[in-house]
Amino acid sequence: MNRLISPVATLALGLLGHVGFSVAAEPFTGTWTIDLRTPAERQRSVECGTAEFVLTQTGDAISGTHSMAVAGCGRLNEGGPVRGVAVGKTAVLVVTSGRNGAIALGTAKLSKGKLQWRQVEEIKAGSPEGDSPLILGNGWLARAVQ
Repeated sequence: MNRLISPVATLALGLLGHVGFSVAAEPFTGTWTIDLRTPAERQRSVECGTAEFVLTQTGDAISGTHSMAVAGCGRLNEGGPVRGVAVGKTAVLVVTSGRNGAIALGTAKLSKGKLQWRQVEEIKAGSPEGDSPLILGNGWLARAVQ
């Protein structure tokens, strides 16, 4: 699927290249997880069924990885790179699927000790066509206790 990058993606990618100010704290740094299993799957202790961002923030630059596995471990995205920029309690992130190379643009917002992720747009489709990149679409992720 070939298409031009949208104005939203162009703006976000431009922000990644023009990181200009520094934030005192690094609130996005950490491991953020979400359990995607149904209550029945949790009760049966089904393996996998999670998504995770492992992020490091230095100033306003963010880097890290994203991984995801469906319940039962039938399909995995074992991890792909994440790059982004933070502006206060919001970050714009570009996530690449380690599964099929798809690239997604999204926002992460910090609220009440959680990270709210929302994928805004697919910048590049993965290969083979039709294969899920297993990049989280949206959700509230909790910081893992270290």
